[in-house]
Amino acid sequence: MASEVGWGTSAWFAYADTISPGAPKSGSKGLTMKFVPKYRRPRLNLAGYKKVFDEYMTKLLAQGLMAWLEAAIAEVPVWSGASRATFIKVAKTIDLSVPVSGGTAPFNRVGMGQAASTGELEADIKSGMYTFSYGTSLPWLIWNEFHNANLDPDPTLFAKLKKPGPYDFQAKGAAAFLHATNLIDLPRVAPFIQSVLVR
Repeated sequence: MASEVGWGTSAWFAYADTISPGAPKSGSKGLTMKFVPKYRRPRLNLAGYKKVFDEYMTKLLAQGLMAWLEAAIAEVPVWSGASRATFIKVAKTIDLSVPVSGGTAPFNRVGMGQAASTGELEADIKSGMYTFSYGTSLPWLIWNEFHNANLDPDPTLFAKLKKPGPYDFQAKGAAAFLHATNLIDLPRVAPFIQSVLVR
């Protein structure tokens, strides 16, 4: 943070009848000069900067979450809709819709997927936390994240998968998030530094 202290000097001139010893005697006219220094100091408009910083970080977090969701969702196929539906809660925090239709299952498990998931976004200038979280307890999604169920089937599998795992959507989502947010350029402080007169 840059700071500067400036001087403002004013001068006035006057004729006086009585002046200091060594100058012309009383009754003669002499020249008196007086210089008055004015001190200024920098002051940070912290409230203004925090407002701009919060807006910037909230927008950046939303951009990162969108990139994470797009990358993660692309790795999870739709059958009954349950696995994709686990992303709905966290996607709602940035008003992003999750495609859950188009599967070939004879039933709809979107509600099951939503019930087996958590998702939230936190943007709090007071705590300094800008983060999002996603979680799921859907057993076959967890299995397919780490395994090829066609070769290493989970207990609930009853047919071959067209797109078997491992999905690895968490790592791919994390890579997309970092790529979307790696060019962080925080708001400049200089516009919020004011010069304040001390005396």
